[in-house]
Amino acid sequence: MHILFVTTYFEPNQGATSVLLSRLAKQLHARGHAITVLTTMPHYPLGHIADSHRGKAVVVENRDGIRVVQTWLRATPSPRISRKLISQMSFMFTAAIRGLAIPRPDVIFIEAQPIFTSLAGVWLSLWKRTPIVLNISDLWPDHLLSVGAVTETHPIYRMARWVVDRTYHRAAAIVCASPGWAAAIQRYIGSNDKTHVIYYGVDIGRFHPGQDTGAFREKYNLGDGKLVTFLGTFATQYDFEAMLMVAKRFADRPDVRFVFIGGGSQGDVMRQQLAGGSLTNVQWVNWIDHAEMPLAWCASDVTFWALRNHDLYRGTIPGKLYEAMASGTPIVAATEDVPAKIIQESGGGFAVPFADVDGMTDAIRRLLDEPDLREQCSRSGRAYAEQYFDAEGIASAYEKILLKVARR
Repeated sequence: MHILFVTTYFEPNQGATSVLLSRLAKQLHARGHAITVLTTMPHYPLGHIADSHRGKAVVVENRDGIRVVQTWLRATPSPRISRKLISQMSFMFTAAIRGLAIPRPDVIFIEAQPIFTSLAGVWLSLWKRTPIVLNISDLWPDHLLSVGAVTETHPIYRMARWVVDRTYHRAAAIVCASPGWAAAIQRYIGSNDKTHVIYYGVDIGRFHPGQDTGAFREKYNLGDGKLVTFLGTFATQYDFEAMLMVAKRFADRPDVRFVFIGGGSQGDVMRQQLAGGSLTNVQWVNWIDHAEMPLAWCASDVTFWALRNHDLYRGTIPGKLYEAMASGTPIVAATEDVPAKIIQESGGGFAVPFADVDGMTDAIRRLLDEPDLREQCSRSGRAYAEQYFDAEGIASAYEKILLKVARR
């Protein structure tokens, strides 16, 4: 089977979706399938095209048998929605044009976010008369509602809603990373049997407890005390004000350091808070290479995050949850519904309501001060990841759907 991936997110770009799709492409190739990837020039999260690719319209690489076609886009580091839309639209045009020269595949696998990437993939599927599988890693344009950018009656939202729903109808199959998102899509297009739920999963061979983190701690000057970490993209879905309030509650604990590793659109919030000088127990480490992420998780005594209070985030399962569990890192999260149930069912940590600063503080304090509880959560989270989130099982689920669509 020849599978064409159409995605904005693919290595060396960073982020959970890039990790998932890059790993999936390699796994499917190892199972004997021919893989072509149509993606952007490397630019994320820095917001500018890598020096090795700058000034080029197209770069084609063979990466261990996977053909990767990278096309130009107008990269931007700006968090402004208008600038991001221009960037996303530029890739839509270059991908739609360059994709015409790619031999006809058996199935097109489209990362549906941003919507403009999805439109490029749909255009290619029409031109090549090829069925498509949509992969939903974020609900859009629902996300615009969650950040207050528009309302449901706004013309932009209504137009975007119509376009997105048309792509849902066009797809032969839709894969969602959360049952909450699958339910939302079924409400938009009517209940049907083409919507599937497949969790992100994790490479449990790479992410596991017990790794030596001495050199990692020294490299980033993390000290030898207890670490409470936030790892990943500083996306708008996270409540950084609440997380920093939690950190302030531990200002009298010289043995505890809060470390934020990552960057993104809420970097300004971190910058302003740290500039005040009151968060002396908080350290910000910018993006690290994904190869170091297993060490970052193992160096963490506890990891935490807080999602904003919005219905969309009741179904949002952060990619970091999978890596944390596989690494045996206890979790404290201000989250509800789908992700909260996973955390509670696994025994890998504690879930408290949205914006519950007191609840997060108490749970973190218990885990830091009760070694037996911390070890119990570590073992339980790891066991749950081995049973439900193994990347090989995830790849098999994707392969089954792709084969079914291609044969149809």
